[in-house]
Amino acid sequence: MTEGTKMSKIEAIVFFILIIIGFCFIINKANKSREEIENYPGTTICKYTLCKPARKSSTAFVKYVVNNKLYRTDSGGCPENSSEKINKFFYLKYATVNPNNIEVDFTKEVTNKAEIEVLEHQLKNWFDLE
Repeated sequence: MTEGTKMSKIEAIVFFILIIIGFCFIINKANKSREEIENYPGTTICKYTLCKPARKSSTAFVKYVVNNKLYRTDSGGCPENSSEKINKFFYLKYATVNPNNIEVDFTKEVTNKAEIEVLEHQLKNWFDLE
């Protein structure tokens, strides 16, 4: 074997190990977020505002208010029939210790006009929120 072949094999092994470590980190972070939501549960409603397509995936963005603070964050992949759900309201679970950790149930649309009006009012006046 030549010196160049030995180095390329070592580089390939190191690269493979780094990829495995990266996947483990991502899985661990997702599990930690789910555990926080289960252990410190909070619920509210959110407004689905944007589906940002990527190559083979997509990201859904929502707006919601917790403790008079506006959050605009991603909630994972876009739901089926995404274009029909834009600007509609859905139930959201969040971790009370970190309201950025969320799970949105895009199968449960909010139809209660009183709940929707409260959130709409807060979103219109988001600059007044702390």
